[in-house]
Amino acid sequence: MKQAKRVFLSFLTLLFCTVMHAQSTVSGTVVDETGETVIGATVKEKGTANGTVTNFDGEFTLKVDAGKVLVVTYIGYQPQEMPAKNGMRVELKPDNQVLQEVVVTGYTTQRKIDLTGAVSTVNIGELAKQNENNPMKALQGRVPGMNISADGIHQEPPRYVSVVWVR
Repeated sequence: MKQAKRVFLSFLTLLFCTVMHAQSTVSGTVVDETGETVIGATVKEKGTANGTVTNFDGEFTLKVDAGKVLVVTYIGYQPQEMPAKNGMRVELKPDNQVLQEVVVTGYTTQRKIDLTGAVSTVNIGELAKQNENNPMKALQGRVPGMNISADGIHQEPPRYVSVVWVR
């Protein structure tokens, strides 16, 4: 009987050690194509909600099972999938399709990645469906915070309003 207890306790100890060894803490750094660290990139274990975000130095730590796949994502960059290992260095490559989108505002043209602030979008297809020949009248009521006067009376223009034309 004593022999059976020893074997059983030895088995439990071995099982506990195996489970504790299988889940480890993985750390690494996320950088862009120029080698600059990426702040706020998402690092997740693929297929789970287990994840974290990179800190100010582009570093992350995450508890994952050994050999699991990590998915690293950031806005404007292609997602990267890599097997989990300690001391990882993940280099994100820019997503050129997203970076080259252009936003035409009422006063200038900017790349979408460089644009800051709120933007209202007006679809030209919707404006074309209206029975209105004057495009300014067609915009009336479509952009929040934008006052359009069709009667020629001068009004103080609202601040920080951008009009975006989408084809």
